[in-house]
Parts: sequence; C-alpha cells; structure tokens
Amino acid sequence: MQVGLCTIANGDWPVEDVIELAGDTRCDAVEIWGRDHLGDRTLATCREIRENAASHGVEIAVYGSYIRPGTDEYAASVEAELKVAAHLDASAIRAWAGTQEYQDRTDDHWTRVVSELTDLAERAATRGLDVTVEKHEGTLTNTGEGARRLIEAVGRENCQLNWQPLFALPEDELLEEAANLAPISNNVHAQAVPEVGGTPEDRCLLESAYFDLPAALQSFEDAGFDGCVEIEFVTDDLPFETAVRRDVAYLESIIG
Repeated sequence: MQVGLCTIANGDWPVEDVIELAGDTRCDAVEIWGRDHLGDRTLATCREIRENAASHGVEIAVYGSYIRPGTDEYAASVEAELKVAAHLDASAIRAWAGTQEYQDRTDDHWTRVVSELTDLAERAATRGLDVTVEKHEGTLTNTGEGARRLIEAVGRENCQLNWQPLFALPEDELLEEAANLAPISNNVHAQAVPEVGGTPEDRCLLESAYFDLPAALQSFEDAGFDGCVEIEFVTDDLPFETAVRRDVAYLESIIG
C-alpha cells in the first residue's frame, strides 16, 4: 500500500509545484488532475509532467480523467484520453460511471455504462493500463451495491473501484462499505470532515475524521490491496503545504 497526493488538492498551484511537494513529503505517487493541470494536453506537456514526477521520485499512479462511459462524449474522447494516460506513463486511468445514481437508473443507462466501461477496460488493457472507477454521487457507484454490481458486471481484472468515503454515511455504514468494497478496489481517495454529513467546506485533517480511517484502511490491508491511498483534498484551515505534510505523516503512521 502506497501513499499518494492528487494534484487536484491544489488547483491554484502549478502542477510541478504540487509534484515537488509530493516528493518533499516522501509520497510514493501522484494522481494528475485531468483538467487545468494538463494545459494543452499535448505529448510534450505529458512528457514534461512525467519527467518532473520522476525527478522528484514519485510515480504517476493515476491519470485523473473525466471520461464518462454512458454518455455521448465517451466514443469521441476515449482514444484521446487513453493516449494522455499512456504519455504520462500512468498506471491507471480514472473513469466516471454514467450520469444516473444507482437507485434511479434505467435499464438502458445501466446496460450502456457496463458496455462502454467494458470497452474502456479492454482498450486500456492493450496499453498496459488499469481503470479505476470513481465512487461518487451522481453516478451508478453512489451506493456500495451499485459499485459492486457494476465492477462485477464489467468483469475485467484491470477494472476496479476508486473507493472514497462519502460523508453522508454514518461511521458504521462507511466502515462496512469499506470492508465490502476493498476486494474490488485498486485505488483510494482520502479526505475527511469532522462530522457525518459534512460538506467540502468542512474538510479537516485526516486525523480528525469523524470515521475511523485506520479501521477502514485495515480492511484494504486485509483484502490484499496493493494500490495507492491518495490524499485528494485537504483542510483550508491550514496552509496547503502544512496540511499536506500533516496528512502524509498521518497516513504513514497508519500504513507505514
């Protein structure tokens, strides 16, 4: 299990500065934000980011794309997004599971997302890439059941879940979900709020999370998870660098 930093954690900093901080704090890897941090998205830009990461001793674990199987944009964007991931030499590309929540899904939307996510996984496999599917509200993975059913329906070894805590869940339900989904996850996003139901404006240090993060990550350890636990967002109550250093140190205290 590795410790990583998502460059989206600070969209105001240049990507090279976030990567440098990741290296300075002894992170193993970064996830590259698929919007502003990619600039013109050319091969040359991707090479610069890749070489910058290597110079600071961090891998690129994930290209944080916004490719969304189940939408009209999927077919037009899939090859370009896979090329970006390959040019970055990322281990995985992130994907989003459609536009409907699991409890409100239509049969047609479910079928289309499964089909196009399977297509993405197969195309990614030819490039040696994994696919990590964002667990998020507004998509088919908003519930634990939806996330599990989707990954199982795709049924490709290189397509698993990007698990992250959804703050609407009480602690016991969140920990149960982590245990249930750890075996089908290949990436983790870490962020925290101090009370259940908190909003992004309430983000706190990981050590102050309302839920037992060490217990959640123990479930991943027990499941043989060998991916990256990435700090996605940090508290605004401290300077960015200070918050990152505190969260990295806390993760290291949990997972070594």
